[in-house]
Amino acid sequence: MKRLFYMIVLVPLFLAFLAAPDFGFPQVKTEMIGGVKHILNPEKPSKGTVVLDVEKVLEINPYDQKDVGIRYMLFARDDDGAVILFDPNQAEGHKFDNKGNYLGSLVKKGQGPGEFSPMQGMYAHFVGDQIWVTGGMKLAKFDRGGKLIGELTLKNRPSVFVEDSHFLSERYVRKSPNEMIRVYSLIKFGAESLSDEIVADIIQAENVGMIRSKDGRGGFAEPWATPHLEVAYERRDQRIFAGLTSKYEITVKNLKGEPLFVIEKKHQNVSVGTKDKEELLIPQMRQYLSVYPDELLAFQGMRALPNGDLVVHRVSGVKKLEADIFDSEGRYLYALKTPEGISMEKASFHGRGFSLIESKGDYPVYIEYRVKNLPEVFGK
Repeated sequence: MKRLFYMIVLVPLFLAFLAAPDFGFPQVKTEMIGGVKHILNPEKPSKGTVVLDVEKVLEINPYDQKDVGIRYMLFARDDDGAVILFDPNQAEGHKFDNKGNYLGSLVKKGQGPGEFSPMQGMYAHFVGDQIWVTGGMKLAKFDRGGKLIGELTLKNRPSVFVEDSHFLSERYVRKSPNEMIRVYSLIKFGAESLSDEIVADIIQAENVGMIRSKDGRGGFAEPWATPHLEVAYERRDQRIFAGLTSKYEITVKNLKGEPLFVIEKKHQNVSVGTKDKEELLIPQMRQYLSVYPDELLAFQGMRALPNGDLVVHRVSGVKKLEADIFDSEGRYLYALKTPEGISMEKASFHGRGFSLIESKGDYPVYIEYRVKNLPEVFGK
């Protein structure tokens, strides 16, 4: 009789456990809204807040090379750790291996094949086993040795490359003299110049990218309260993440532009008063205090990791960021803080940790950190 009693009691409990909203993540709920599954995460992560334990594994000072001298620079990094340092305003780029050894310049200034003008802006990208460089409406493809493979003229300006067949492009559609719709579209490459075509619109919003003056005729942009559209591509499962930064809601779509699910997290945007606004605005922009929003963005940016996780740079205070980690199912795992003295604002996460540009004296330096205490996310 005792065995029968235990079975009568335990079986319903076991069935109830299996029917929980998310097996293993009891605080995560799911809801169908408009035919799309929404992953509803609580405010706090399931596995807690972690201060990252980091080790500096690479430093590249471009001024250590006599042929390299970049006062303003951005970087591209591939999954194996190779790095390109480039100045988008000077059409100058330089290649380094994953140990920081200099491999030579990437592009030449000019108007010829594989050349770029400082007037166009220049951005470098690792795509598969090639290096792609964009500037204006021009795309040049190089092998890893820097040999030009070919180039195309595009109708749409690439922002994020999606494999070697598509890219995401930010477009502008004017609705009225004072209203502009900003759209991120998925674009498919054509075989020839000017043959790229729109596959699907991924996300759009009106009047973003600027905080407008009261008369609506002008405005300004800054990083903490100016809403903008943010996108990221995750290569392992071929998914696109897209969101409007003023709201903690990220839509996940496939390469047809179809929604797979939506990631939401319970979140209250940080409120700011006059003193906060004065701190956030540079002195030349203080004239806009009266139109500065009373709340900061929900997040600034996001990036997909090679293992399928998503990193979201959440705004946690005035000039403060934390990073939220979501797994491939959209469940909130960790909140991350960087050690004191390292700015989360500059950190670009990758499979082993993160990289950033820091100042060393009067010059910018590329730094790469390995994360040691989260092998589940960043490997061993």
